Amino acid sequence: MTGQSDIDAAETVQDQALAWLVRVQSDAATADDWAALADWLEGPPERLAAFEATELAVAGIDDLAPAIAAGLSAPATNVLPFTRQRPLRISPRWIGALAAACVVLVAGPVLWQASQGREITYRTAPGQTREVTLADGSRIRMDGDSQLTARLGWRARRISMASAEATFDVTRDPGRPFIVQVGDQQVRVVGTQFNIRHHDDQVVVTVRRGVVEVRQPALGASPVARLTVGDQLRHRVGARTSEQARVDPAIAFAWTQGRLICEDRPLSEIVADLNRRYARPFRLEGDAGARRFSGVLELGDQEVLARRLADYLSLTVERSDQAITLR
Repeated sequence: MTGQSDIDAAETVQDQALAWLVRVQSDAATADDWAALADWLEGPPERLAAFEATELAVAGIDDLAPAIAAGLSAPATNVLPFTRQRPLRISPRWIGALAAACVVLVAGPVLWQASQGREITYRTAPGQTREVTLADGSRIRMDGDSQLTARLGWRARRISMASAEATFDVTRDPGRPFIVQVGDQQVRVVGTQFNIRHHDDQVVVTVRRGVVEVRQPALGASPVARLTVGDQLRHRVGARTSEQARVDPAIAFAWTQGRLICEDRPLSEIVADLNRRYARPFRLEGDAGARRFSGVLELGDQEVLARRLADYLSLTVERSDQAITLR
């Protein structure tokens, strides 16, 4: 198996890239080998270019086959054979092609899979929050009852959001855009900070730093919106339009500080948010869900919060081990 010293001793980046391929494709390759490869690729950009050249070789291997075969063909018939067998001589220009072909045939499929990144799914239960730091240094803060999947490839960093709310603080990397697939939209950034809420087929994107590009693939490749600091986009999955407004980003990010800021919201929406934060759910009866609330709710003691809502909206509270009912 090719060792680290062999890779370091290689004269060119192309030689080092080839040595890495041999190393990680060995039967003895370990997870540490792949991690070391990822570290090597995060160095000078010409390293990634060497791997991209190998990817091109994968795509063009069929085109190289006739030329390789010609270089290995038998001598012409007008050449008299010698009784002593002579070593096969291959033109130097075919040695590189032959070596690349061997590596590509063995390493190609696994290399392609590695280039897309390993898929990791993160989940939180109701009442649980979680902070995740990705391998590129980007940070994700997840609210309760959320699920998302991350895949960090060599050319792009991809996140797929199921029902979830999360803030993203993305490490800048112009060579690897950060793409979030949420509902029927794609949120694309290089390095920025934003919050995405995706529940009940509603997508809300709020930007606190940088620029965020939103695309809707069903409508074509062009962005449907470019958001900057203080911009918020609201979209219902399946709709052909979205609403964009100027907001205070602190409102969207308040949940990360243990608060819920409400501006004339119906109690039914507020309770949906609260039920992702608390393990014991709130239930609504009668016309309670239609009543509207404005103010700041501290997401601490659930009993205190229930009393505040009940007092403000003139409701009664019924408690059990299974739920807190407002009516």
